[in-house]
Amino acid sequence: MDDGGNAAAGPAWEHGSGLFPCMSSAAASIITGVALVATRYVVMQADGLTVATLRYCVAATCLLPLAAVFYGFKVAKNDFFSIAMLGILYFCVFPWCISTAMQFTTASSGAIVLACTPAVTLVLATLWGSEIWTARKWAGVILAILGAAIAIGGTAAELSATGWLGHVLMILATVCGAGYAVFSKPYLSKYPPVIVTAIAMGAGAATLVALWLIWDAPPKMPHLNGMGWLVILYIGTVGGALSFFLYAWALGRTAPTATMILLPLNPVAAIISGVIFLGEPLNPGLFIGLAFVVIGIVLVVKTRHGTRSRVVVEAKVTHEVPPA
Repeated sequence: MDDGGNAAAGPAWEHGSGLFPCMSSAAASIITGVALVATRYVVMQADGLTVATLRYCVAATCLLPLAAVFYGFKVAKNDFFSIAMLGILYFCVFPWCISTAMQFTTASSGAIVLACTPAVTLVLATLWGSEIWTARKWAGVILAILGAAIAIGGTAAELSATGWLGHVLMILATVCGAGYAVFSKPYLSKYPPVIVTAIAMGAGAATLVALWLIWDAPPKMPHLNGMGWLVILYIGTVGGALSFFLYAWALGRTAPTATMILLPLNPVAAIISGVIFLGEPLNPGLFIGLAFVVIGIVLVVKTRHGTRSRVVVEAKVTHEVPPA
């Protein structure tokens, strides 16, 4: 593989005009939306830390060999340490918050909150001094935040008294994802996204294991039924390693805007699969909130006069890349 990205040779799917990368990004968004619903199912049998640990141990075990085969690990020691620290934020704190949140809120509303990540990234990037505000971006951030608030308000009446904790944890996860997007930018510009993701995921998984051993001392296997273990396998392999690999692969082969604009497929997939598999309730607030978030994302990532929005570049690996 030519790490320089030259397109002189290779199959169409490797150096295509953008169709296959966009399909790859769309698939990643849908997969992670379904994975959020699967996470909500399995946290009914185990706590959030256990689910996050199992998921990313499986994901790291799959992604690290893929990254080594496709790219090889050639990262400076100082950069390796910094990427690992960011990995603890994004692949330890982030999934722990999401898994725990799914014990208190719905996957549908949680996915809509997570879809605000580009808007939150813009805010953090501005505070960090790497982004300049415009009226269009202001409007996008306000609409995205308003949409998340509407979605949360629409589900609040249907949840228990502790439902607010799930919303707070999803907001915290969104901030973690945005922080990773902003501060990982120098390394994503320097190294292939798959390598950065693999190192970060490995560090996050190792930290989750350490926390799990301390939290659940003495360590014991979780009591999951057969379907529960299948769900862990899915969210680790397909919803973890594969989705991140597909998204990182797409980033190197199409404009970041093309991948970010497909982010709303994540909450759409979560809403549909949540209704089908978990019987999650639907309400007008979910759809109104989703519409506001989608418009907000378009305003945040929209380019002008053929130039790329800087925040898109900074946010391009977050979803998660589901991020769930």
